[in-house]
Amino acid sequence: MEQKALANAAPLEFSNELVKIKVHFKPACKVELEVEAAPSIVEESRKKAVKRVGKEVTVAGFRKGKAPQDLIEKNYPAQIESELQKVMADVVFRESLKLCKIPLLNNELKIGYNVKSYSLNEGAHLILSFETEPTIPNIDPQTLTLKGVERPEINAEKVENTIRQLQLFFAQWSKVHDRPIQENDFVLLDVDVIEEDPPRPLFEGVRFEVTSRSMAKWMKDLVLGRQKGDILEGVSIPDEDAKQKDKEELTPKKVRVKIREVETAQLPELTDSFAKQMGTSSMVEMRTNVEKLLHTKADAYVQEKLREEVSEILLNDFKFDVPSSLIDREVRFRMQQLLQDPEYTQHWNRMTHEAKQRIVGSIAEQSEKAVRMFYLCRKILADAKIQISPDDISKVVDTPLNLLLGERRDVHPQGDKEVHQAEAFSRLLLEKAEDYVISHAKKLA
Repeated sequence: MEQKALANAAPLEFSNELVKIKVHFKPACKVELEVEAAPSIVEESRKKAVKRVGKEVTVAGFRKGKAPQDLIEKNYPAQIESELQKVMADVVFRESLKLCKIPLLNNELKIGYNVKSYSLNEGAHLILSFETEPTIPNIDPQTLTLKGVERPEINAEKVENTIRQLQLFFAQWSKVHDRPIQENDFVLLDVDVIEEDPPRPLFEGVRFEVTSRSMAKWMKDLVLGRQKGDILEGVSIPDEDAKQKDKEELTPKKVRVKIREVETAQLPELTDSFAKQMGTSSMVEMRTNVEKLLHTKADAYVQEKLREEVSEILLNDFKFDVPSSLIDREVRFRMQQLLQDPEYTQHWNRMTHEAKQRIVGSIAEQSEKAVRMFYLCRKILADAKIQISPDDISKVVDTPLNLLLGERRDVHPQGDKEVHQAEAFSRLLLEKAEDYVISHAKKLA
């Protein structure tokens, strides 16, 4: 039975000679046990409490831990009362769990308790609360339908453009100060959308080549003849020859463009010597390898778009309760990661209280989705009997060409290795589950 159904259902009841239990299932995977405990549990708990207090306190005339029980009870009633409730809650919880067999969320789980009443004659009445594992709905990938994804075209022009990007990576750059911007220069631009309040940064310090193949016409027309430091305003619009899909998605926006730098580039010649720098033996082999890598990236693009669609379907169509403590922990982790960056920390400290709340709210939303996806994908892999091994995680970049054109996330920085390993494992778990769904789901033509 799903947790929402359990939360609305009548409480489950269990009993033995020591406890009578009513189990109440609450939202967010919380469980509340209403327990009537036998007098023997109260008596056992009191004895343990007196012993524990006796070991910690000092009574005049006696060594620590050696005072008689009657003196401890007389001199430390408040400490005994507090310890008694802790011991009794622990004993009742362990006994209750034997009967209920409700899976705990994890071994570090905090158990809340409220002792309503107790006596040596009548026993005790307690309320215990804790979090349990989510109940994940069943997922049959064959019942899901995915849309088709258009694969990027790989042709000779794309290969040559990519090789030119490699040349630019190794180019010798010179700054321009004494003339206006002209065709074939390179500019570093900041662009803000100014029709929003406050203006929204679109990108900062991005390099563009002042050519029709590298720049949108509106941007090229705006910067030609201008100089470093100029601040310009214009309207971003798709080119006339842009794809219809791009025209629909890229709606015109009023923008402010700041020219941070103007540069020229001296490119290395396309020789076998340059090809060897890229880890290949000749330009012929380099072109072949570039084409292969572009096809690999095109396939990866299609797969990633399908994964995004699978994630959206799973999150929208398979609802279940999630423990709030897991979301809180994910939020704390993500905030710690953000605040490790000194620049972001300064930005954070300048934010208003309302802006900080919006950021934390957005991170909480992302965190909840991440936790849900983790559980959904783990169940998909478990049902399909798919396992992840350490060999699946470690990947090696073997040539400069692969480093520059390959998947950059495969390169793990030298930092907190445990964090990177955990992130790599989580990403791989999601990808394997999503790929399994993709391979079994129906696809629209």
